[in-house]
Formats: sequence, C-alpha cells, structure tokens
Amino acid sequence: MLFGGTDRQKITGLYTGGFLTAATVTPFLEVHWDVKTWVVSFISGALLGWGLYDQTVCLRVIGVSRTMPISTGLQLAFMSLGGVLLFGELQAPGALPVGILAIVLLIAGVWLTSLHEKTSAQSSPEQNIDWPRGIRLLTTSTIGLVAFLLLAQWFGIDGQSIMLPQSFGCLVTGYLLSSPMRERLHGRPRKNENSRWAPATFRQMLTGILWASAVLIQQISTARNGVAVGFTLSQLGVIISTLGGIVLLGEHRTRREAIWTGAGVILVVLGAVCAGLAQAMDT
Repeated sequence: MLFGGTDRQKITGLYTGGFLTAATVTPFLEVHWDVKTWVVSFISGALLGWGLYDQTVCLRVIGVSRTMPISTGLQLAFMSLGGVLLFGELQAPGALPVGILAIVLLIAGVWLTSLHEKTSAQSSPEQNIDWPRGIRLLTTSTIGLVAFLLLAQWFGIDGQSIMLPQSFGCLVTGYLLSSPMRERLHGRPRKNENSRWAPATFRQMLTGILWASAVLIQQISTARNGVAVGFTLSQLGVIISTLGGIVLLGEHRTRREAIWTGAGVILVVLGAVCAGLAQAMDT
C-alpha cells in the first residue's frame, strides 16, 4: 500500500515481480517436472492469483489492518481443518484437542478483529466502510488462498518444482482479472481503465520479489512440517501487517476498536502457537 498505484498496477507489479523471481531462481533449484506437475501447478497458481487479487482489492475496501487479521485467521482455520480432514494430521493422542483449541482461538481472533463501532462509521465520511463487499472479498480470497496450497499438497508437488509453473498461472490469472474488458463487464467507467504500466507498477515489483520468496519458503516448510503447522507459522506476519496498517498507513481506529483488534491479533497468535504444539505432539 505504501508504494501506491491502482489495483491494476499493484496486481501487475506483484505478479510480474513474483514470476520474474521464480524464473530467475528456478535454474538453480532441483526441480522434477512432468505434464501433471505443470498442469496442477498452473491451476494452483490460478487459484493463488484469484485469491491474491481479491485480497488486494479488499485491502483498499476495508483497510490493511482489518483485512489481514481476518484473512489470516480464516486461512489458518481452514488450513488446519484441511490438514486434519484431508491429510490425516493431528491423529496422535492429545494432538486433536489442541488442534481444535487452535481453530477456536483463530475464529475468536477473527471475530474480535472484525468488530467495529457503528457510531464511528457515522462520525466521519472516511469511516463508511463497505463491509458487505469486504466480506465477499474476504470469502473469495480465502477460498483461493487455501485451495492453492491444499491442491499442491494433495498431489505431493514439492515447493521447488511448483514455483515457476505456479507463478505463471498466477501471472496469467492476475492479468485477466485486471483486464479492461473485465472492468467493462462489471459496468465500471472507462476512466477506471488506468494504465497497467506506471512508476507505481515497478515499485510494486519489489513486493512481488519478497512475496515469491516467502511463498517458496512457505511451501517447503509445509511439505516438511505438514499443512497444520507449516502454513500456520508462516502467517504470523499478521502482527506486522495489522500494526503497520494502523501506524504506517494511518488507518483510523476508535479506542474500543483498537482494543478489539489487539485482542484479536493476540488470539490469532495463540491459535498459531497451539497449532504448532499440536503438530509437535503428532510427530
């Protein structure tokens, strides 16, 4: 958000930077490619691209400090459930109850973070948050951001092999979703069809480089530690994003909302810790 730009420029910079990083790093990695790997990885990337696109729009609609804790908590809860239901994780004695406690803490954290005072929304025009649209974007982005990793894990594709085809699928999806034709299909005026390439686009490429590096590390961690803990521990950056949205971006909070948000972040972190403990008990 600090780098500025329209949604289209943010998406273009993020996805292009991610793809260029993957293309640069892959020749130095040990990869195992076949047709199935490319097809599954591309579909996984398309899901990731869809989820990130909606999350990026949501950052503008309801703000970084609201989007990230809620999105992270939902992803953590559903990834933990996916690890248990799809991959048979947390089956050791005592591991499942701790895992369930983790999910409860995560859901409670999300609920607290999403609370807002009606009076504050009426006191200032800038606080007229479009929550219906924000909730829809949070739902669709969570589906994409959870499904992309579960799909890769289901087919057993390692993080190094998936990186390039996945980033290509993400790139294609991002360009399609941010195309002028899609803007017109949604009835948006032509003035919103901002140039895809601008100084802000190139600034956003740095974000893409950092993001691609994080995704690679996350997928390697997930493959080694399991879905329930590998993904969970990778999401603790929610603390930085939430505080950064309030402190660096100046997103408004009433005193009560600040308390609720702080308590929600604490519960999300505790949920992540419990998920890690549950996985440790399962080994």
